[in-house]
Amino acid sequence: MTATKPLHTVAKITSDHERNAALAMSRSRDEMDAQLARLEELEDYRQQYLQQFQTAGRQGLNAVRLQEYQVFLARLDTAIVQQRQMLEVSRLAYEERQRQWLGLRGEVKAIHKLIDRREQQLTTKQNRREQAESDDHASQTSRWRMP
Repeated sequence: MTATKPLHTVAKITSDHERNAALAMSRSRDEMDAQLARLEELEDYRQQYLQQFQTAGRQGLNAVRLQEYQVFLARLDTAIVQQRQMLEVSRLAYEERQRQWLGLRGEVKAIHKLIDRREQQLTTKQNRREQAESDDHASQTSRWRMP
């Protein structure tokens, strides 16, 4: 219906924005998953390295080798802390993208509901007009037939 055409245009634009927001949210989720995987790798590597350190320590370590293990473990700990921070930044970005998408999704649903309501109103109005015309025509026809 031409009366709802502007609403359909708004719905299409809003739907396009929602689709773009969904893609951004998906990319953000992928980034967050990648950051989590990297953190898990670092934590696993630290655990393996710590086990090697403990095994080597039972066999006896000289001071230089002991210091090397400790320095490397400290670097791994620093990397893990930094990776947790990166994961948190990614998580916050994902949550923001998700909020944006949900907001646009709500707008799209509201616009479609408005379009449906408006089209129902127009259909009802058109049906009433047609019924009135039909009644008027029937009334005039019955007058012509009455002597």
